[in-house]
Amino acid sequence: MYKILAKVLANRLRGVIGSVISDTQSAFIKGRQILDGILVANEIVDEARRSKKELILFKVDFEKAYDSIDFDYLDEVMRNMGFPTLWRKWINECIRTATASVLVNGSPTDEFSLGRGLRQGDPLSPFLFLLAAEGFHVLMESLKVNDLFVGYTVGRSDMTVVSHLQFADDTLILGVKSWANIRSMRAILLLFEALSGLKVNFSKSHLVGVNVAMSWLSEAASMLSCKVGAILFVYLGLPISGNVRRISFWNPLITRIRTRLSGWKLKHLSFGGRLVLLKSVLSSLPVYALSFFKAPSGIVSSIESILNCFFLGGGVRTTGKYLGWIGIPSVVVRRLEVWG
Repeated sequence: MYKILAKVLANRLRGVIGSVISDTQSAFIKGRQILDGILVANEIVDEARRSKKELILFKVDFEKAYDSIDFDYLDEVMRNMGFPTLWRKWINECIRTATASVLVNGSPTDEFSLGRGLRQGDPLSPFLFLLAAEGFHVLMESLKVNDLFVGYTVGRSDMTVVSHLQFADDTLILGVKSWANIRSMRAILLLFEALSGLKVNFSKSHLVGVNVAMSWLSEAASMLSCKVGAILFVYLGLPISGNVRRISFWNPLITRIRTRLSGWKLKHLSFGGRLVLLKSVLSSLPVYALSFFKAPSGIVSSIESILNCFFLGGGVRTTGKYLGWIGIPSVVVRRLEVWG
């Protein structure tokens, strides 16, 4: 019964979530994609490097984001957004009446109520988390209005100023180099933690600088109790500000494919089994990166060579004609068709 109710509420919330969540958030909303934030971050870093502007980026790491949302805070956010009382009662019934028990030596303990946190797999949870994360956007906008934080100005016009990007709990703060910005970032993150329950793991967060001296960056990172990151850092699974024409840019992807292959035992797999693994598993690994970056022909050839060698049983070479993206010899293709 709860699954049906949660699905109905999630479908209704899906229709209005885009009108109450800011454009800086690109997760779980129709018409927005994960690549939007990656594109903006890449363009800003490239523009700062070309124009010799000083830019700092703070990649925020939240601890157990879904498990930390405070229920009272979430209800207050929905009230300020204008959600009616009846709707808020339905949501509170869904999230506050959940119970759990712990297995101790194989035996469950007595059930206890949950004071905070959203359940994984619940269709309501992604949208409720967006409502909670929107509070951070409101706080950042308040800082900008009161001139307590200066975002990065794109180009020469003051019309386009970017201060933060969000994809669910993956948050990237962008601003000009200043001690005021560093103090404001720490203060706003601690305030957001006190309000929402989302605790920032400063030891796993990274501060990155563009055209910023390493000595200043190290001192700022010490103030934030975080690490100093390299200019080529990963955001949402893709590298930011890398040269796609260099082989080193694609080395992590090649290494990931080789690592996945190393765990598979070729001698226990038939040609058909290898083909299924290649098409269902390995072909999906480079898709995410190739949907944003254009790979050099040499990288594409390297990936095809790795897949070919795996399909043919290791370092086997053939002079037959290769067909398709996987490079299967025509004689093998005909044999597979015969096998059905």
